[in-house]
Amino acid sequence: MKKFFTIVCAALVLAGCAQKQADSDLTLNFEGRSIDIAPYFKDFPYSLFSVSKDGSKLMFFKTGDHQTLQWTDINKGADLRNAADVVNYDFAKRNCWSPMYNETDSMVYWIGDEQNEEIINIYRTRPGSNNVEKLTDVPYIYAWNFNPEGTKIAYVSRMGQNENRLDELHVIDLKTMSDSLICEDTPDFRYTWGSICWQPEGKGLMLLGLKDMDRTYTNVLYIDLATKNTTVLTDPSKEGSLSGCIVLDEWVNPDQVWFISDQDGYNNLYSFTLSTGKVEQVTQYKMNLDNACFVNIDGKKYVFALQSNPIRTNMILIDPETKEVLFEQPSDLSLTLGGVKGNEVTMVAGGTTTLFQVIRASVTLQNAKLEVIMDTPKDLQDKLVHSTVERLEIPTFDIDSVTGKQRILHAYLFKPVNPLPADKSLLMVESFYGGENRYSSEYQILNQAGIYVLSASPRGSAGFGRDFAAMNDHDLGGNETIDMIYVSRYVADKLGIPASRVGVFGMSHGGYETMRLMTFPGEVNGHKASFPFGFGIETAGFCDIIWQHHHSNIPDWTALEAGDPATDSLKLVDRSPITYADKITGPLLLIHGDHDNRVDIGGSQFMADKLEELGKPYKFVKFPGLGHGIKGTQNNYKFYSECFDFIEKQVLDKQQ
Repeated sequence: MKKFFTIVCAALVLAGCAQKQADSDLTLNFEGRSIDIAPYFKDFPYSLFSVSKDGSKLMFFKTGDHQTLQWTDINKGADLRNAADVVNYDFAKRNCWSPMYNETDSMVYWIGDEQNEEIINIYRTRPGSNNVEKLTDVPYIYAWNFNPEGTKIAYVSRMGQNENRLDELHVIDLKTMSDSLICEDTPDFRYTWGSICWQPEGKGLMLLGLKDMDRTYTNVLYIDLATKNTTVLTDPSKEGSLSGCIVLDEWVNPDQVWFISDQDGYNNLYSFTLSTGKVEQVTQYKMNLDNACFVNIDGKKYVFALQSNPIRTNMILIDPETKEVLFEQPSDLSLTLGGVKGNEVTMVAGGTTTLFQVIRASVTLQNAKLEVIMDTPKDLQDKLVHSTVERLEIPTFDIDSVTGKQRILHAYLFKPVNPLPADKSLLMVESFYGGENRYSSEYQILNQAGIYVLSASPRGSAGFGRDFAAMNDHDLGGNETIDMIYVSRYVADKLGIPASRVGVFGMSHGGYETMRLMTFPGEVNGHKASFPFGFGIETAGFCDIIWQHHHSNIPDWTALEAGDPATDSLKLVDRSPITYADKITGPLLLIHGDHDNRVDIGGSQFMADKLEELGKPYKFVKFPGLGHGIKGTQNNYKFYSECFDFIEKQVLDKQQ
C-alpha cells in the first residue's frame, strides 16, 4: 500500500552549502556553480492546488516568510501573484488539510490543528476577516463533507488510536450550530478516512468502513439517518484497498448513487439503487479510475471520469442510464478533478516538467474540448525546469505472475541539463513515493545543482492496480527494498556513476526505506541483493518498527504494512534498520520535527544514538515546532542547506 500519509508541505526548496550568499539570501554556491533558487520562493512559491465545487475559486498554499492559504477567482489569464490570503495564519506552524469554499455562506472551511500535533478538527473563516472559528473539539477527524445545500456538515471523528476505539458520525447544522451524534461504528466495520456523500434529500450518508479494522478490506457503507441502520454496499468477503474506495460527491438522482471500489483489482465504478438495494459493477477497467463527477449535457446527467496511471491520463464519459462509454480521450498531463458547472469541468493539471495549469473541459457527447485558463508563464517555466525526463522500464528480481515474464518496474530519470563533471557526478534515488507524473521542485533544484534524480515505483506504489499496491502489505522492508536495490543498480550502471556517489533519500515511509536500504543485511524472503549506497538523507523516518507502532497516531498503518507486533515481533525486529545499524554503507543525515505525532522524533533519534555508539558518520538535525513535514521558507532553507552541506562534506570532499 502506497500512501502512509498526505504530505502537507509547500513547495520544497533546496539551498546550497556556501557561507556567502547574495543579498537576496536565495542565491548560493554548490560545487562552484551559482544556484538561484529565488524563483521557487518568490516567483512560484505555490503548491497544493484545489478548486471549489462550482469551479469558480482556486485555493493553494504560498510559502514565503510564512506559509499562507490563498485564493483567487478562476478567470482566463488570472495571475497567482494577485491572489489574496484566506486568513492571516501561518500554516507552517499548524496543519490545514482539504480547504473547501462553501458557496452557501461564502466561508472557507478546513480540517487542521493548532500546533502541528495532528489533533484534527474543523475550522472556518470568512476570507479577509481573520476571524477563525473552531467548529469541533475531537481527537481526530477522518472524513467530512457538506450536504448539497451547504447548510450542514457530516463528519467522522476518531475517538481513540487503538483497535478498541469507537468512532462517531456527527452532523453539524450550520444555521443553529447544533452538533448531533448520529451513531457509533462497531468492531465489525470501523469508520475510516475518505469522503462523505449525502443522499440528495438528506435521508442518508455514504462513507467508508474497514472490516475488522483491516485496511485491505475497505468497504463502502450507506447509513440511513432515520433508522441509523448501516448497509454495506461492497462485498465484505472481498479485498478492497483504502485508496481504491471512493464515494462520489453527488448522486445520479435521489434513488441512485455511483461509487468507486477496487474489489476486482482495479478502481472501477459501481452503482447502488436505494429503493431496491441493488449494487451493480458498471466498468471493468484494468487501469485505475481516479475519480468521477457528473456533468449536465442538454439537461441530462452524464458521468465524467478520470483514469490514470503514472504514465498517462484518460478522460471518459459514461451514460448512467445505458452504462455506455461515449468517449475515451487521452492526455499526457496528470489531471485532477476540480469543480463542475453544467457541462464544464475545471481541473488542475501538471506533469514531470509542467508546473501548473488550470484547464477547463467543455464536455460534449463526443469529446472534451480543453482550454487552458491559467498557466505558468514560459519565462518562469524556464527558470523552474532544469531537467529532461526519461521514462524507464527496469527489470527487477522476480517473475510477474500475470505475464509469466520478469517483472518490469516503471521509473522516471530526471537528467540535469547541466550535470556535474563526470568525476563528481551524483545520483539521488527517492526510496519510496516515486514514479509519479508530477512536477517536483525538489527534483528540479537537485537537477539545477547538477544531480541526477531517480524516481521509481517499487511494488507497493499506487497507480498500477490494487494488487500491485498491496504487494508490500505485511512485507515492509522486504521485496520493495530489493526492487529499489535493482533499480538503483540499473541506473547507476546506465549513468556510469559509482555506488559511493549514489545517495538514497525519502520522507516518512521513505525515511524508513532510506535507512533500510543503507543497512540491508543482504537477504530477505529468500532473495539476495546488495547495493552499497554512498550516503543517505532521511526525513521523519523510523528505525524501529515495533516502537513506531506503539508511538504513532496511525498504528493500523504499521500493522498493515509490517505486521502485528504481538505475533510478528521477530520479523519486525529483523526488518528494523536499527537492528543492522552496524552494516550501514555510508554517512546518514537524519532530519525530524519535534512535534511529529505520526512518526515520533524517536524514530530518528534512536538511529542517531546507535550510530554514535558505533562510531559511524551521521548528522542529526531537529526542527523545533514542526510536525510531519518541513514547512515554511526558513525551515526549507535550513533543511536543504543541511542536505547540500552534508553531500559536499561527507561525500564529495572525502573522495578527492
